[in-house]
Amino acid sequence: MRSARWALATVALLSLAAAAAVLRRSAERTAPPPAETQLDVPPIPGEVSRSLAFGFRSLLADFTFLEAIQVLGTRSGKLRAERYRAQDRRLERLLDYSVEVDPKFAGAYRFAGTALPHETVDGQALGVLAAVSVLERGARERPDDWHIPFQLGFLQSYYLHDYARAAKNLSLATQAEGSPPYLGLLATRVAAHGGELETALQLAQTMLAQANEEETRREWKARVDALLMERDLRRIEAAALRYKGERGSFPPSLAALVAAGDLPFEPEEPHGGRYLLDDSGHARSTAAERLRVYGGAHLEVH
Repeated sequence: MRSARWALATVALLSLAAAAAVLRRSAERTAPPPAETQLDVPPIPGEVSRSLAFGFRSLLADFTFLEAIQVLGTRSGKLRAERYRAQDRRLERLLDYSVEVDPKFAGAYRFAGTALPHETVDGQALGVLAAVSVLERGARERPDDWHIPFQLGFLQSYYLHDYARAAKNLSLATQAEGSPPYLGLLATRVAAHGGELETALQLAQTMLAQANEEETRREWKARVDALLMERDLRRIEAAALRYKGERGSFPPSLAALVAAGDLPFEPEEPHGGRYLLDDSGHARSTAAERLRVYGGAHLEVH
């Protein structure tokens, strides 16, 4: 009797195992493919698709553009560069395809200028060269859209330090209808001063103002805050040096700097913290680390 019960239990277990294997194989067959295999360019080259699409090229360009937006939505916060490589290549291919199928697609050019470039925690700026390539084509194809040469000039100035080309593209942006009046001033400042902190801040604030996607707005807001903090820290340290030159030692606090008239007021820290000054005249924030580089000076640009 006992052996019969063991035999029945064994048969039941084997039946459950077989059923589980069958269900697993069925689930694998019916499960949707991973997003990374779905969100990619069609197998037909863009130039060929453009000639075959006839009146539907805008529809095809919109399709790959929407896929690019989905890919950007899966990009998480700051990680090491190797974690982004496959995702960035996919995003670049989708945007390249969109503008290859529809070379007049202004929205895709503008999206590429803000979505492709981003910085990593290990000191690399990814997507910059890809964005420059897309925007150079956009500046040729859509000279009527000031955002495109402006974004191109920003990348050339901020990351590549190619101030001559940056000033040229910012000047092109001023010629497009609807461009803001201050672009001419920025163009001359980039040409004359070669990347001052104030110029970088104005450029970054303009990029924030025109960013439409939530993720890119967050990234530009963080960059503006970092530049504002760096500007404050430099002003505090310059004031501390003046104080030392007059009194022979660094001030004990920010309040002492303000009281002595070397600093007009204690600046508001943009991250919600406050500024501190040590006994060697170095300033820091209690809420964020100091900007490691200004304008990608020591970033490895890709």
